[in-house]
Amino acid sequence: MATTTHPKVHCASGSLTLAQVAANTLAGTIVVDPAPDRTITVLDGWLRAAGHNAAGATTLIITDTTASPVTIVSATAGALLQDVVARFGASNVTFTAPNAALTKGKGLRIGCTGSALTTSHSLDYLIYYTVTV
Repeated sequence: MATTTHPKVHCASGSLTLAQVAANTLAGTIVVDPAPDRTITVLDGWLRAAGHNAAGATTLIITDTTASPVTIVSATAGALLQDVVARFGASNVTFTAPNAALTKGKGLRIGCTGSALTTSHSLDYLIYYTVTV
């Protein structure tokens, strides 16, 4: 009989200042450190603009940490209303290839495109993911 193993589900959560989100994918903040010889798979999560609606940025994105980042989640600034949870895959929050393995040995980063994020006090996030060999 074959044995099936299920990887442990991890959770990354926190609150980023507007400066930490920054206006450039590569200048965002790493929220899950790269793990050599390991592969991250994002399962689910949410974003929330704390204090005020998000503005300024075109989109907030979660990417891997490669030189040419793969976008996993993109949320229009208009989807991030004051203190409202915006789930991955909800209206205006695109969840690209859920449950797809990312680039081996890379982590996760949150950044934005277009102008810098403004208006909200911070960006709260919660990301469920697995790490496999």
